[in-house]
Amino acid sequence: MTSTPLNLGRLGIWTWTLDGHPMSQSQDAVRELEELGFGAVWIPEAVGREPFASAALLLSATKKIVVATGIASMYARTAVTMQAGQKTLTEAFPERFLLGIGASHGNMVKALHKQSYDKPYSAMVEYLDTMDSGMFVAQA
Repeated sequence: MTSTPLNLGRLGIWTWTLDGHPMSQSQDAVRELEELGFGAVWIPEAVGREPFASAALLLSATKKIVVATGIASMYARTAVTMQAGQKTLTEAFPERFLLGIGASHGNMVKALHKQSYDKPYSAMVEYLDTMDSGMFVAQA
């Protein structure tokens, strides 16, 4: 997988609080962050909104701020699905979506996803290899 460095600006924010408000209010908040000069907003994946859908809605409500996942869990979707989500948002919002992938936390993976967390590093290496070799046929 290749990537192009994004301009994240000098100031960004990571927040889970956007999930605690209706999406229209979250969009207003990110628009305001953009107007205040923030270059990026990082959104998590845990027990709130699905991060790719959230990113799409936040990106559609703004003009230049980068929306990044911090992080999207590799245990929440297959590597092929993760790759498709990333490529779809990158196509729709060039230079404005950044995919941060992580292994989450053992207790969350076991409780929420009912999956083993025995070797997260090895699992991540295999996951990224699968993403690198995945097929994506849409124009991106």
